[in-house]
Amino acid sequence: MPKFSIEDQYGKTFTHQSQKGKPVLILGCELKDIELCRKLGRKIYWKMQNLLWKDSNKVSFLFYLNLKETNSLVEKYLEDAKSKEFESVLLDRKGELAEGLQREKAYLRIFDKKGKQIHREYLSEVDETKIKEIHSILKEEI
Repeated sequence: MPKFSIEDQYGKTFTHQSQKGKPVLILGCELKDIELCRKLGRKIYWKMQNLLWKDSNKVSFLFYLNLKETNSLVEKYLEDAKSKEFESVLLDRKGELAEGLQREKAYLRIFDKKGKQIHREYLSEVDETKIKEIHSILKEEI
């Protein structure tokens, strides 16, 4: 798993060390793809909550945006989003997780309990087949 220490939009810090001992799903996007990332991230998160049900707390779901080059409009959007109680989004202001990101794609990686990467791919959409595949990978790890 890549090393990182990143805050979410609510100021909570997440680190690579705090994720050990559970499988981790990390989904990231470039800043310009914020809507794509939000759409895919929410779909994956809520589908996994339903499919894993009682086991959902045994998996870490991390969604991040590469904010190394941000602007005031994005900062305002993030500030306004705090009151809407959206799912946590890691704000990667230093580009700690930027390696591998592609424009117009969400970068999905899954790590096992020991932090070894077991799956990676680029997504522009998520259908039921993809949800079942992700569920199957995570189910094997918990």
